[in-house]
Amino acid sequence: MIATDDSSQTVADRPAFFLKLEESIVSHKTCQKSFALLLINLKRFRRFNLSQGYLIADQLLQLFAQRLTSMAREQDFIARVGNAEFAMILPEILNEGHASLAAIKFINSLTEAFSLSGEQFYVNAHIGITLFPEHGLDAKELLQNTEKALSDAALNSESYALYSTETRHSDIQVWDIEKDLQRAIEQDQFELYFQPQVNLKTGKLFGAEALIRWKNGDKGFVRPDIFIPVAEDNGYIVPITQWTINAALWLKKEWPQSQNPLKVAVNISTRMLSQPDFVEMVQGALRIHDTSHEELTLEITESALVEDLSTSFKLLNELKSQGINISIDDFGTGYSSMAYFKNIPANEIKIDQSFVRYMLENQMDQHIVQTIINLARGFDLKVVAEGIEDQPTFDGLNLLGCDIAQGYHLAKPMPQQEFINWVKSYNR
Repeated sequence: MIATDDSSQTVADRPAFFLKLEESIVSHKTCQKSFALLLINLKRFRRFNLSQGYLIADQLLQLFAQRLTSMAREQDFIARVGNAEFAMILPEILNEGHASLAAIKFINSLTEAFSLSGEQFYVNAHIGITLFPEHGLDAKELLQNTEKALSDAALNSESYALYSTETRHSDIQVWDIEKDLQRAIEQDQFELYFQPQVNLKTGKLFGAEALIRWKNGDKGFVRPDIFIPVAEDNGYIVPITQWTINAALWLKKEWPQSQNPLKVAVNISTRMLSQPDFVEMVQGALRIHDTSHEELTLEITESALVEDLSTSFKLLNELKSQGINISIDDFGTGYSSMAYFKNIPANEIKIDQSFVRYMLENQMDQHIVQTIINLARGFDLKVVAEGIEDQPTFDGLNLLGCDIAQGYHLAKPMPQQEFINWVKSYNR
């Protein structure tokens, strides 16, 4: 068992959890009441393990367990059932809404940083939820359905998910997406949309982020947050990324000319960093489309960067040394650490929109934004803020010293011709 800072609370191990689950089924069947089963998985914990080491990772788990027990009721049961997975049995839960409120409470408790070795770390989690007897009459069925709910939460990038009839078909849906993706690659069903980026100080157009869109013949538009995770798992992300880089550079040739060449930013997945020929592929695309290295920006999420620091840093440093811009996306949402930040191979960082959107109403968000900007200044990095939805936020970011703005206040992502028309109108 894992001891917590409260001597009356412990986090049980896996065998104890299975015993408690069986006991809970018997007792709640007798009293004809419901209980909730929650599976909680820490996002990207393997990456944290690799970047920070097992000792720090184990300390983080200890603190996470303490956080869970401090938020739980006295009658709730908590166990660690996997490397970074915890299970909770919540007795006498009234309904699905009651269980959801409990999950939200646990998720909200993670907004406060964990302090380890003098540094601050933020973690996020996915939670899968089932109720007995509604979602399973025995331990095996209940666990299977809770795991499916957890998988559904991860697949849809949600903090938590309740098991439902829709969840039952999630595995089939993934298989359908895999088959459709193969057809999409063969039949060139993808399209690029572009969202403008503007220099906050001068008001001049800086460039645009290229965002992939997939219009399936039968299903219509399939959201990127649905098909991208599937593509990463089965390897289709490699040809999709190759297509995206080449399409972005090709379409960029049609953009209106400006005094300073506009930059086009392309998102790069974790999987691409492990491709041995990735650098050659990028160089080849730039040669084919006769584009300057400085006009291309490769965006990689902070969490992807730390999955394998040595490999990521080596590859990105090589690209950066050739003049290609490297941007760290979703900054502030991963396992931020000065240990890697001081050597970060990047030209810019993008503040995650979750901090930008409510920074005028939430003092903590504004403080985070200001801290990131100040940190970037010390390392001579540009700062891009995404998710700007109104003029006051735009002005506020300018006052804080942010460099580049992106968001619906400027323009939504647009197909090529609509973007070209927007650029002409903006320049006028």
